[in-house]
Amino acid sequence: MDMLMDDAINDAEKSLEKGNSSFHKLAMGVIAFLQASLGFESDVMREASDRLADAETSADRDRRKAVKENRQGGTLPPGFEFAVCHVEAQLMSAVVGLLSESLVDTMKSFYKLRAAYKSLETLYITISTLESSKQTISDSHVSSAERLSNNLENGDNYMEIQYNKQSDISTTIKNPRPGTSSSRNLSKQSLEDFSASGCYLCFGLLLLLVSLVPPSLARVMTIVGFKGDRERGLELLWKAAETENVHGAIATLALLQYYGNAVQFCDIIPADNERGGYPKERCQNALARMRRRYPNSALWRLEEARIESVYGSVGVAVDMLSVPFKTEMRQVEALILFEKSINCMFLHRYDAVAEGFLHLTTMNKWSHGLYHYFAAACNIEQYRYFKEIDIEKSIQYAEKAEELLNLVPTFMGKRRFMAQNLPLEVFADRKIKKWRARAISRNCRLIDGVGVSPLEEMIYIWNGYRKMHQENFDISLKALDYSKNEEDPDEQAIRWLLMAVVHRRMGKLQEAKSMLERVIPLEKHSLTGLHHDEWMIPTACYEKAVLLWTEFGPGEKNQDIVAWLNKGGSWGPYELDTRVGMKIQTALDSMKWYTGVQ
Repeated sequence: MDMLMDDAINDAEKSLEKGNSSFHKLAMGVIAFLQASLGFESDVMREASDRLADAETSADRDRRKAVKENRQGGTLPPGFEFAVCHVEAQLMSAVVGLLSESLVDTMKSFYKLRAAYKSLETLYITISTLESSKQTISDSHVSSAERLSNNLENGDNYMEIQYNKQSDISTTIKNPRPGTSSSRNLSKQSLEDFSASGCYLCFGLLLLLVSLVPPSLARVMTIVGFKGDRERGLELLWKAAETENVHGAIATLALLQYYGNAVQFCDIIPADNERGGYPKERCQNALARMRRRYPNSALWRLEEARIESVYGSVGVAVDMLSVPFKTEMRQVEALILFEKSINCMFLHRYDAVAEGFLHLTTMNKWSHGLYHYFAAACNIEQYRYFKEIDIEKSIQYAEKAEELLNLVPTFMGKRRFMAQNLPLEVFADRKIKKWRARAISRNCRLIDGVGVSPLEEMIYIWNGYRKMHQENFDISLKALDYSKNEEDPDEQAIRWLLMAVVHRRMGKLQEAKSMLERVIPLEKHSLTGLHHDEWMIPTACYEKAVLLWTEFGPGEKNQDIVAWLNKGGSWGPYELDTRVGMKIQTALDSMKWYTGVQ
């Protein structure tokens, strides 16, 4: 697995093909899972699903056998290491199922996720209890281990066992039977480390991910048995990250992704290195550890660039991502190009963004509709820029933009998540329909029916204003000024919202406040026009909370901030409710630390 994390995929697979244990099968499943989750290609996802199903079956069979023969791995209960393998495979299989386009597979995946969640709860209790009792282990406590072993004999009920955290659970250490897979490849201590770190990784990741879902979906998930816990999830991931195995590497990657991506979408978070804030030094140390251990992996180079971007050095990040590199995973290559293109968007490098996203259509099969929409939005900006200074060039950009816009609807429905169309593709498709209707009603060409800068919308959706400096604020304001004479209420509201965000980031809080006040009072019934926008109204409620946070910080306005967040979170379904909902949920979690409300 070290070969995998160091970007030697072919060598890793060749090495794993030599073995047939549950651990080998799980490792093969992990390789396929990473390729599937990074690339979203149907053939790769099918292979991942098959490998993970084989790993699940093998791990469950080995667990039952270990329980029957009362074989222990160190101080672990019989079969525990295989139970961890089983739940890891089950969890990855569920995620692959959610990425599929089948409603049946999606429903099966939710069932698997719930089963994995309940299993991990029990595994975590076991690990925690064993750790707390290590100091009191003695030969006189053999009976406790025997009672625990007896409880494990029924495989179907294995995950339902509840342990008393206050009791001493002790086990005698028996060497694994010679010739078994565990004795061949894993020492007792490494087996314990593998099992514990796997439990921490999977349970921590699940707790974190569930805590990120929007408020409306979070309520439903709580009813059916899922309960997220961001702080506990992060604590477990950091614990897993300390181990020097593949679980530690994946936990580190998950933490860097969370702090470098998910957290950056929100503007209401504690200060760096405070509880709940961005742990800068800890992340840098963890990344340095991974770079030393896996010097050839492009994934860690991506994370280095992302850290630069977090602190506003977007140009530096683009330069880092532009350095030629070799990788055996084309999915990683596509991921790096996507990150580079998004950062170029924050810098308003329109041609580079368009070129990057169109090149992505040759590298993977994910969201070609969105890729074309990004490229079209860049050409729209170039058309508007050259309209007054170079007519010939502006016409070229206009024709390219319209060509790309006409292609977007042809990709609708070709890529689905949880058996539904991708929200941003639905958003893009509706926008184009709206612009067509405007063009027809105004008797103009499609590009002149476009409303407020679609690229500035995308910048906001990726929270790019958070990473900008004055030079790019000026470019954004100029792009928004192009639509200053818009008459449609929804287009006016979009412009005022984006203007408010730019002014807030520039420190002009009173101007931002007056602009938001033009958006917040709007109601659905006041919006007119075919295929009109609604997303800016609940988003304005979120931005009102951010404005209060920016001006006053945590303290006297805490209740007002929470009230505005709740108002935005309860707006109802709209295309961007997942993305805006994640911002709101992250902000609400931050406010819990200041209000004391859990």
